[in-house]
Amino acid sequence: MFLQREKELESLNNSFNKANSSIDFIFGAKNSGKTTLLHEYIKEKDKIYFSNYEMIPTQFFTQMGNTLNNYFNQANISGNPFNCFLDVLKLLDKQIIEKKLIIILDDFQNILKVDKNTLQDLIKFWKKSLKYKNIQIVVSSSILFNDSYTTDLERISNEIIKLEYLNFIAIKDFFPDMNKLDQLYIYSLLGTTPSNLKYYNAKIDFTENIYNLFLSINSYLFDYGIKVLKSEISDIGTYSSILHSISKGNIKMGDIANSLNVKSTYLTRYLQKLIDMMIIKKSIPIGDNEKASKFGRYEIKDNALKFWFSYIYPNLTALQLGNIKEVSKLIQDEFISKTVFLSYKKCIKEIIDNQQKEIFSYTPTAIGGWWDNNNNSIDLIAHDRKTVTFVQILWEDKDMAKISYGKLKSASEKFDTSLNKKYIIVTKNTFFNMK
Repeated sequence: MFLQREKELESLNNSFNKANSSIDFIFGAKNSGKTTLLHEYIKEKDKIYFSNYEMIPTQFFTQMGNTLNNYFNQANISGNPFNCFLDVLKLLDKQIIEKKLIIILDDFQNILKVDKNTLQDLIKFWKKSLKYKNIQIVVSSSILFNDSYTTDLERISNEIIKLEYLNFIAIKDFFPDMNKLDQLYIYSLLGTTPSNLKYYNAKIDFTENIYNLFLSINSYLFDYGIKVLKSEISDIGTYSSILHSISKGNIKMGDIANSLNVKSTYLTRYLQKLIDMMIIKKSIPIGDNEKASKFGRYEIKDNALKFWFSYIYPNLTALQLGNIKEVSKLIQDEFISKTVFLSYKKCIKEIIDNQQKEIFSYTPTAIGGWWDNNNNSIDLIAHDRKTVTFVQILWEDKDMAKISYGKLKSASEKFDTSLNKKYIIVTKNTFFNMK
């Protein structure tokens, strides 16, 4: 199902419609919808699509060469198989292309596994000659490239698209007749990944769906976390432990390290790998320097993955032995208080982000959460050059809102600013009344 990607689709079409050749990059976590976007984009266009990399390098690169030759009605490669991606680029460079051709390199990170020079060769060959061909190359990857390539990518690319998971409102497209609270429960359990949502059965109870999706050893998502990690990492032990720790509420590096009984410095490269895979994101308080901030907080981006590492991963042995009752009780006891409320806050932030001008009466130059090392925190702060607005998000209604207003004002005094201050308290009525 193609949802909420109109902006990205327009960007790719604008790139295609330019007189010159172009190269575009799409980055997004596994299951974030990259391939769906690409399939929608290339409809009724001339294209060559590369995606299957599950074979030895020589076989794969030779197959890429044969695919190119078949498109241009040339003989297949024989006698001298292609050994690297550079051979493919050289073959492409020899072709005469009259009508603009789209070349899709899906899951590009898998080519890098078998030929570490792939990205370097692509950049060099693009600068040298491919940019003069009548083509559009679209590269998709579920891993962010090394920072050393950032400058080159910015120079050569027409578009760099970073796909986030779909917003909560996508749930309505899957379950249009469902009430808002039930939609929130599904969002908290599965996020907005279409490939996961399609297995949710709205005709049966929510707890039955949890069993069918996660708890049964034959269920579609029983080994979800393992599959996600093993798609890019062979040794997943430490990564799994880190994700389990984050899923249980340890969102600071020090807290994660303490929960695993390791030093914080030990975690650095693992956390960075998970960030590069776009599995987790690191947030810092609004106004802090991204590289210098000591207040980073980590969050699992995919709700289904968060649920899996919170409840399935630590109980895999019990579930494999059929001991489901205890795990089910744990989920029932914690799900609303620890999971649904956090998802609700995330939804409210999405609403605010999509309606900034209407909510704040100005267009913010910056917006984000804020916290310090003294347990002061504010859900959202937005400001322009004149006004700063402090936002607190509550599940409770009017009575608690009055108390929280005083707490919000007190916390706002810790935020250093000389701008005119405004305050907003958001309750669940905002959520249930949104369109």
